[in-house]
Amino acid sequence: MRSVLPPPASARLRSLLANASLIAVLAVASFIVILRVGLLPGNPKDGVAVIYAPWTPADQTMIRAVAAGARFVRFGGFDFIAIVMPERPDYVQRVLAGSALLAVDPQVLAACLPVALLKTGFR
Repeated sequence: MRSVLPPPASARLRSLLANASLIAVLAVASFIVILRVGLLPGNPKDGVAVIYAPWTPADQTMIRAVAAGARFVRFGGFDFIAIVMPERPDYVQRVLAGSALLAVDPQVLAACLPVALLKTGFR
């Protein structure tokens, strides 16, 4: 009879790291999908807060938000957030198909923004 030896420690460690990495990637991906779907504005005609990557400069935020078919209203506390009034019925789909990370109801953004501003020292 042959005895079955356990795999070496380095193989077990690689397997454990691969499994942990896969779980982390799936958790982050599911969180992003939940945010994109769960925070869609209920009535886009009343306004949309479009959120881009934090390193997006203000001019690019405005250009990208308006290019999808909306009027610029103001920035949403940070330069990478634009509050717009859509002029097209498919604006949310168009802006999300572009480089926007999220499109949310501005009231949802306003509910979260004061806490974020206080934590970062903005007033």
